[in-house]
Amino acid sequence: MKLIRTKTYEEMSQEALEVVKQVINQNEHPVINTTTGASFDGMFAGLVKGINALEIPIEKVFLMNLDEYVAKRDASFTVYTYMHQKFYDLITKMPKRVELLDGSLADFTEEIARYKQILEENERDLQILGLGVNGHLGANEPGTPFDARLFLADSDESTIKSTIMYNNLTEDEAPSQMLTLGLADMMDAKQILVTASGERKAEAVKGLLEGPIDESCPASILRNHPNVVFIIDEAAGSLLTNH
Repeated sequence: MKLIRTKTYEEMSQEALEVVKQVINQNEHPVINTTTGASFDGMFAGLVKGINALEIPIEKVFLMNLDEYVAKRDASFTVYTYMHQKFYDLITKMPKRVELLDGSLADFTEEIARYKQILEENERDLQILGLGVNGHLGANEPGTPFDARLFLADSDESTIKSTIMYNNLTEDEAPSQMLTLGLADMMDAKQILVTASGERKAEAVKGLLEGPIDESCPASILRNHPNVVFIIDEAAGSLLTNH
């Protein structure tokens, strides 16, 4: 695992952007699966700027997403809404292909099967992940088996609180379930990019890097992957003792 420590969120975002740009530039038909949220606002802003300046050839990229809330598709907090507001609605050229999970359906059996087939048929050059305050990846909460594949997950209380904070929701408005790639799906990618920012993530960062590799910290599985870039800012790394 390559650990990159930065002073600020802005530096972390720039480092993450450079990893994404490298994958796009080095592959003829790059397949990238991304996540969303506060940790990636800066990275997406940089991507938009680079694409609109014709510096990033997004038109050769197949872009998909890690997860989606169970909710109306155009709800203010969904991955669908985030990706459009922060990215798709702002760029002058579109990716070659886009695939998003749909969390608005009454039955997710067919949707899970559809997305599993997409994952099986398209090896990911890069999987982008954010680290949750409890060590979750996507909606793989503590206790999720390491061999989990795309599934409907119940969110932990800490995850729901993070959703409320970031999206300015009430408790009644906050979603409690997500469709998510499983940990085994994430580990199938050729390369994984993970970021963590802020003091709230410090315990999870320590668990990922210095705790036992077990299901109490889902992100600890990343230590078993041969090609992970982990970017953290100063506050997120404040509890580390061996790095």
